[in-house]
Amino acid sequence: MTYYLTLFDGKKKSFEDVEHVFNSLYHEDCIITDGDGNTRTREEMKQTHAKKLAMASKCTLLLFRVITFDTIEIKYRIVNDEEDKVVYQLLTTNGDNRVVKARVMVEESLEKDVIVCEKLLGSKFPSSSPNKNKRESAEGDGKKQNEEEEEEVTKRRKLDD
Repeated sequence: MTYYLTLFDGKKKSFEDVEHVFNSLYHEDCIITDGDGNTRTREEMKQTHAKKLAMASKCTLLLFRVITFDTIEIKYRIVNDEEDKVVYQLLTTNGDNRVVKARVMVEESLEKDVIVCEKLLGSKFPSSSPNKNKRESAEGDGKKQNEEEEEEVTKRRKLDD
């Protein structure tokens, strides 16, 4: 599996160049399930991988762990001109060490427009999470604290007078 991921090295390739590795890795009856519970066949996965190879995708392995004798956990980042995402997979193998079941979940993903803007500007955009403006909330808390300190000083002056 790790060798197969290294074939996604950021250079354009045709799937025929790596098909023999794919065929030795994935069983003919392999079933792929995504995070939403949708299932895909091995042929659909081939088409997806062919598209990613044609787009010069680059994979970086983040995690590879053998959980049991027939279960492998991997996590990798895949980057190309259209996507930048972290993918988590839980793979079940048979006695021949070929993948028969794959559970695939996307952990993080950036949209194409954000990727283009980041490349142009050379910086990261804040995430679209609810806590995206931590700086603003911290400044807001600082203003409240300053107002409270000013009230305290005013109270002391009144007491001193």
